[in-house]
Amino acid sequence: MGDPDDLFDIYRKDHAAAALTGPTLAAALSDTVRRSLALIEELCADVTRALVQARYTTRLASAVTDRSSYVRLDRQSEGFRDYLRNWSHQRADRGTGGMHWEAQILVTDHRRTTKEIGIGIAFEWPGQSGEGQSGEGSLAFVEFWPTGAGVALPSDTRGFQRALVACIIKLEQAGELASVKSRG
Repeated sequence: MGDPDDLFDIYRKDHAAAALTGPTLAAALSDTVRRSLALIEELCADVTRALVQARYTTRLASAVTDRSSYVRLDRQSEGFRDYLRNWSHQRADRGTGGMHWEAQILVTDHRRTTKEIGIGIAFEWPGQSGEGQSGEGSLAFVEFWPTGAGVALPSDTRGFQRALVACIIKLEQAGELASVKSRG
């Protein structure tokens, strides 16, 4: 067997080779953001279906804000795709950088009253062995500001739904939203 220092050098080289860099990292960063936002949209739609009798609808607001630059963009616009592409390349080139965004989930009751639930999203840095690309690793950590509940996606989708419902209940208890059932 070789010198232990040689083994450590081999480990460092192999470990560094597994890490994403350059355009591959930029594509993975961009993909992580898009997939996370799409998953949040799907989870909001699931909560809407579950709360159909209470007549609540939930959806991810169109605007998102990059916390590192406080740029607010419509996530369905071409400008967002351009910004995300540039954002990802800048962070990939630096090897670091903020990946924290703000968004709102809009909740509308049967009276057409709409309230915002603020969320903070910390996107995971795509890791070794392609985590974040293959879908096996974590994509994002979401914190619900009204309750402080935090969940990791995609591993805790049920926790995300529970946290969203807890925020809706909190708004209902404050009298800001009303379900059909609570009106008696």
